[in-house]
Amino acid sequence: MEDSRISYHESVRKVYQRIKEDGMTNIWDRYEAQGLGSPDQRCPFCQGGVRCDLCSNGPCRADVAKDKRGVCGITGDGMAMRMMLLRNVMGASTYQYHTEQTIKTLRATAGGATPFQISEPQKLHAFAKRLGISAAGTDNDIALRLCDYVEAEFNKKYDEPSAIVESLAPPDRKELWKKLGIFPGGIYGEMLFSTSSCLTNVDGYYVSLALKAMRLGIAMAYQSQIVNEFCQDIIFGLPRPHTVRVDLGVLDPDYVNALVNGHEPFLGFAMVQLARTPEWQEKAKAVGAKGLRVIANIETGQEMIQRWAVDDAFYGFTGNWIMQEAVLGTGSVDLFACDMNCSMQIDPAYADKY
Repeated sequence: MEDSRISYHESVRKVYQRIKEDGMTNIWDRYEAQGLGSPDQRCPFCQGGVRCDLCSNGPCRADVAKDKRGVCGITGDGMAMRMMLLRNVMGASTYQYHTEQTIKTLRATAGGATPFQISEPQKLHAFAKRLGISAAGTDNDIALRLCDYVEAEFNKKYDEPSAIVESLAPPDRKELWKKLGIFPGGIYGEMLFSTSSCLTNVDGYYVSLALKAMRLGIAMAYQSQIVNEFCQDIIFGLPRPHTVRVDLGVLDPDYVNALVNGHEPFLGFAMVQLARTPEWQEKAKAVGAKGLRVIANIETGQEMIQRWAVDDAFYGFTGNWIMQEAVLGTGSVDLFACDMNCSMQIDPAYADKY
């Protein structure tokens, strides 16, 4: 594979050569090996989204131009849209998992059970007001009511209109969504509605499946993503522009480098708080290192670097998951702290090697 396809970053290309010489499986070689004649050429049915293996009568292939259908009678359009809807469900459920952890963290923070505090009370008050939540009492009281409210909203049935979407979405959009029948209920109800629609012979009509995908997307955007980011802002602060160190050069082998990886910033922020204390810096120096650094990685890192400024303890950001094997292949990672997402199945092999 040509260098430009591996990475625009010279640092990544250098480490790729190292791990290749070491005989390590890696994402670039695996991608190339999946190709049929060229790295980007794959099975045309798979690339077109017109293959299905959801039931025991398959795998099936379809061709819309020839009206070649699956055994169950589904068209190629139906196959493609059904798989898209299933991907939407997987994405929505993963975002909602993150949101659940954020609400759990906000609740625990309001109860004094985390090392965090409410950093943006003004945003807390403004968000509560938009959702129609009482602003009486302390910031912690409001935060607890917010947690109760959104959790109840998440658990509404798919035919119970979401009050979160009603409160946050633009009026003209809400009117159109209701006209199209895609104004959503609770996120969990919508995921059930969408997933159950994808079973063989339940809903194979691509238009219906597309409408359900849009409906789920609205539920996820307003309930999972907006609630998640607003509540993370409330705990950890608003994102603000500032200078950040990036790329593999942030990994200095003379330091103990602890990388936080995944989608959720909670563990990472707690680690930064500890790394900024003399006690933990001395622990690193006691074993011969110059100090301890927390390094941000992937989406967890993006959540962190946009909110907190870098310093000698919170040192910088490496990159995305495509370069994860290169990050580990530097041999400069002492701790790779993973949460629920974006940690590759191959990581233990790299941990053993490097």
